[in-house]
Amino acid sequence: MERRGVPRSVIATALTFVVLAAASADPRLFELELKDGRLPASQTLLRVAQGDEVTLKWKTDRPFTLHLHGYDIEAKLVPQAAVELRFSARAAGRFPLEIHGPGTERTVGYLEVHPR
Repeated sequence: MERRGVPRSVIATALTFVVLAAASADPRLFELELKDGRLPASQTLLRVAQGDEVTLKWKTDRPFTLHLHGYDIEAKLVPQAAVELRFSARAAGRFPLEIHGPGTERTVGYLEVHPR
């Protein structure tokens, strides 16, 4: 009985798609620091591409609950402890980063996810 293998061109094409897909999803790390419930102006707009693996590493001088709208991700931020939020940027758009705390509820920045 004769066995037929998969043509090399099909394997090469499949491997090319795998490599391109892996290359298109970039890991993105943002180190963010809230002081008195505010981010520095240079950190208020975070830009990534759809499909990127995103890590937001937060530090704060006061306790807050952080909420990333559109992704429905929340985290408790406490002083002297770095908190990392990791997620895949699946949805394109502009999403507010909002903090909640005693007497505080405000947008501190935005995550922009651009389509590939």
